[in-house]
Amino acid sequence: NSLYCYTCNWEQSNWSCLKAQKCSDKDEYCVTNVASVGIGMCWLCFLSLWKRITKKCSESCPNHNFSLGLASYTSHCCQSFLCNLSACPG
Repeated sequence: NSLYCYTCNWEQSNWSCLKAQKCSDKDEYCVTNVASVGIGMCWLCFLSLWKRITKKCSESCPNHNFSLGLASYTSHCCQSFLCNLSACPG
């Protein structure tokens, strides 16, 4: 059973991250990484001064979640068909 994930690299908008890709047999996760600078939570996009989104297939689930002042970097993993649609996991 091959996994399918949405993929993009360092895009400003989630609208640019809606390309579906068939993952390799080794890949077990769809991963979404969001780097942002702004005030408030992810879904308050009007308060985001800068944001970049990367989505991909992955063999492992990275656990990169940290914030420093107004800057944050979050990773979210999931394991079902095209499960990484949102840029705002959780």
